[in-house]
Amino acid sequence: MSTLPTDLIVDILSRFSVKTLLKFRCVSKSWCTLIRSPEFVKTHLSVSAKNKDHTHHRLVWTENRDLFTSRDIKQHVLRECSVSSLHNDSVVQSLDLNYPLKNPELRVCIVGSVNGLICLDIEDNDLVLWNPTLRVYRKLPDSRLRVSGGSRLDRITSVMYGFGYDEFSDDYKVVGVRCSCTRYPLEVKIYSLKNNSWRTKGDILEVVQLTKPCKFLNGKLHWVNDMNGGFRNYGNIISIDLADERWGKVEQPDYGKKNFSLKLEMLGSDLSVFCNYKTMSRNFMTTSHADVWVMKEYGVKESWTKTYSIKYSPNVFSDFSPFISLTLCMSNKGEILLVPRSTLTAHNPEDEPIRYLKVINFGYCNAANIYIESLVCAPLFGTNKA
Repeated sequence: MSTLPTDLIVDILSRFSVKTLLKFRCVSKSWCTLIRSPEFVKTHLSVSAKNKDHTHHRLVWTENRDLFTSRDIKQHVLRECSVSSLHNDSVVQSLDLNYPLKNPELRVCIVGSVNGLICLDIEDNDLVLWNPTLRVYRKLPDSRLRVSGGSRLDRITSVMYGFGYDEFSDDYKVVGVRCSCTRYPLEVKIYSLKNNSWRTKGDILEVVQLTKPCKFLNGKLHWVNDMNGGFRNYGNIISIDLADERWGKVEQPDYGKKNFSLKLEMLGSDLSVFCNYKTMSRNFMTTSHADVWVMKEYGVKESWTKTYSIKYSPNVFSDFSPFISLTLCMSNKGEILLVPRSTLTAHNPEDEPIRYLKVINFGYCNAANIYIESLVCAPLFGTNKA
């Protein structure tokens, strides 16, 4: 292949998996240099992201048992499986991930995933940027945003993090927002991987209570800002641009006048909203159905389109509780992958029944995300191995 043009070699190699490319580095010095080059890393990432079969996409989720059982029984794990297998195989194998600073007694949360890197929020104030494919990571300095008290008032003070990439400065950033209705003031800090430090941001948009998950799109981080505490007919989607660090708002569609809750998601490369509608039944609020709205053209209110409508059957509605994060991913067949609590499902817009997916060792899911296997490894990651 040494006689082949470099462009053709790049085109061929960019289609292989990361694990295969790591082996290819041993073929020759020229291949090793090529595969390590920033240009090839970006090309490979772009090719992988555009793969419609989701060959290089992985679903990763957390199972934090003490959220639903006695706090004396702790089991915190991080698992993953192939997205392509979920779409095509009858039975899918999941893997237990050996993530950085792993401790089954400490809760682990997925902040977000960008370019194959995952930001983890580990209990006891540890934030980590991690490439699970290359198994390298960097532990972030303490943001000092958390509260140390154990009172009831302290516990309702929350810290929300978002993770994204600023392409203008070629820098990965983490934004931390301390939302509070107690004695702790609202505070925003921004971490720069290049500088390996946090700094306080002065101007703050009106924030009542940000809700998970945070989604990164178009160089901006997005949250739902809960303006009415729980189920609501009023709330807004706020954003922060990682380049100029300005706050903004995203106009929303008309969800109707019923009680509902919102979850921000991504459907492909588009911002989407999972809208859960609630009805009263025997003095209890129950989930009746959900609509999936997709913003086809970012920033254009008129481009919001109701793409899916899901009616819950009695044996499934509880799995779509509003406090469970959902990850949406569309297959070539038009199915969307839904990740509720204790099962994985696929929904077809052609009014077909919800399809239950069999994943070995899939437990009680707390939150889920999708990442792309990549060669991205910032120099500041150093040699830390997970």
